[in-house]
Amino acid sequence: MVRRSRLEVFLDIIKAAAIPEIRRTRIMYRANISWIVFKDALRTSEEKGILKSEIRGKEIYVSLTNEGYRVLERFNEIEQAFSTILWGCGHNSR
Repeated sequence: MVRRSRLEVFLDIIKAAAIPEIRRTRIMYRANISWIVFKDALRTSEEKGILKSEIRGKEIYVSLTNEGYRVLERFNEIEQAFSTILWGCGHNSR
């Protein structure tokens, strides 16, 4: 079993949070992480201005901030560059 780095966990959370109208549990399931890991990453991401939480009724929704979208965009650019280098055509292996 391969353990993901903290960076990989954060990136999986950021990717999931890019989905409009997504709740915390959906992000947790999409990123395949425990509640404890998610809570810590969410707190850190909110402190850094990457994610924001919004309470609507009984639900809590999480979304990317403008900075979060910039981080996601930069990551996608880097991932594309590595894919091009490794597989020669911009193919994404994930």
